[in-house]
Amino acid sequence: MKKIKNIITVLLIGVMILTSMAGCKTATKKPAPARYTPTPTRPAPAPSKATPTPGYTTPAPTAPTAPTPAPVRKPTTESMRASRVAASVARIPEVNKATVVISGTTALVGVDMKAKVQGTHEKDVKKKIEKAVKDTDKSITRVYVTADPDLYKRIDNIARGISEGRPVSEFAKQISEIIKRISPGM
Repeated sequence: MKKIKNIITVLLIGVMILTSMAGCKTATKKPAPARYTPTPTRPAPAPSKATPTPGYTTPAPTAPTAPTPAPVRKPTTESMRASRVAASVARIPEVNKATVVISGTTALVGVDMKAKVQGTHEKDVKKKIEKAVKDTDKSITRVYVTADPDLYKRIDNIARGISEGRPVSEFAKQISEIIKRISPGM
């Protein structure tokens, strides 16, 4: 009898250990929903006229592609204003062509005058130009006019840079140097 008691005790202890272990089993996690990841699709190669090797296809020859052009930048409002002012100045009879840079309320005007314009007549033409600039764009308060070919070219280079989309601030130093050359007393 003692032997049966020991066997029952051992069996009960074993059952308790097994049930306690079953109760401590970790909970199974629900599987995470599968994410959709599209596989990249490749176009099927064009059939080759030559007999292909089984299991291998040769890709179709591709035509060389032209390089993509640089994106065209939209002109800034200053460059559009400057274009209108330059067109207005160019309509003055004594002026061959004009280029304008506008920075805030200041306009730099470079002009190529006709050969017959000299001396005091040149000062009168510059006053006409200043009036035309202020009449065309009411927000301009200061106008600097030059007929010097070197300054004309520098102003034209700045105007082209701005019309390509470069900021006016990039040319601030050059603009101030040009203003000092036009009006040395400033």
